[in-house]
Amino acid sequence: MSRRRSSRQDSLELLLDTICNTFGGVLFIAILVVLLLQQTGGGPDIPAPVSASPVELQLLAIRMEAVAADLARLRQNRDSQQAVVQSFAPAAIREQIVRRHAVTVEQEALQSLVDQLLTENASLAGQVETLATENGEVHVSLEAALARRKQAQSDLERDRQSRVEEVRMPVVRPAGRKQEIAFFLRYGRLYVWHKYGPESVRLGLNTDDFVVLSGDSDGLSTRPKPTAGIALDETAASQEAVRQVLRRFDKNTCYLAVVARPDSYAAFRHLRDRAIELGFEYRLMPVETDTPITDRGSSGGSVQ
Repeated sequence: MSRRRSSRQDSLELLLDTICNTFGGVLFIAILVVLLLQQTGGGPDIPAPVSASPVELQLLAIRMEAVAADLARLRQNRDSQQAVVQSFAPAAIREQIVRRHAVTVEQEALQSLVDQLLTENASLAGQVETLATENGEVHVSLEAALARRKQAQSDLERDRQSRVEEVRMPVVRPAGRKQEIAFFLRYGRLYVWHKYGPESVRLGLNTDDFVVLSGDSDGLSTRPKPTAGIALDETAASQEAVRQVLRRFDKNTCYLAVVARPDSYAAFRHLRDRAIELGFEYRLMPVETDTPITDRGSSGGSVQ
């Protein structure tokens, strides 16, 4: 009898030990599951976009990659722990663990996609900031170039205006019965071809200013002396000397016939300005350097 009672007590103790061990294991698994659920509860908040420099955005992208690697390693460790827990958990709890794991995997996949998009967005934001900076620099350079162009155009227009000489276009008309007074322009100087008496009566060749090269029945061929005549320039002395020569003639009965060689085309304007100032009409006859000029006497030409 004592042996049977001892055997029954041993069996009861073994049963109690098994029940206690099972209950303790279930309690441990339940606590572990709760801890895992708390650790894997909500995903990280999506950071709000911030305004940062390109360098800060690049550093942020590198940091996000490092955090993603750490998170992947932690998730791998968690999966290993869940596998151990699942192998010892009761059927009902095991089913919940499997379902929870599936939801967690899907959530993590979505979160990984979000993290990837955030990383790409940070990289793109850095590129946008860089392009914006470069665009600003290009805009500043363009504005400076446009300002230089505008200034150059203004300088060019001012220079062009300074080179423009306003000239009133002459009107050609018959001289009528006016007497022709011959002038000659050579070497940038003004020569009066003939000598004149009272009432502009012509007395003959002005030998003070000219030398005779040849002469025949058709007329005289002459050449002005380089050191004679009046120098035509901007000086007041030159302008007054031209006025004194022109005042010897009557503007109502005489007009100026001006023969000009190429070396004195530019100097003609000094004589023209004084002639207009004193009210004289004139006739300009430009000739080449080697063209002979013969004085035959004339009148009644076209004047300006």
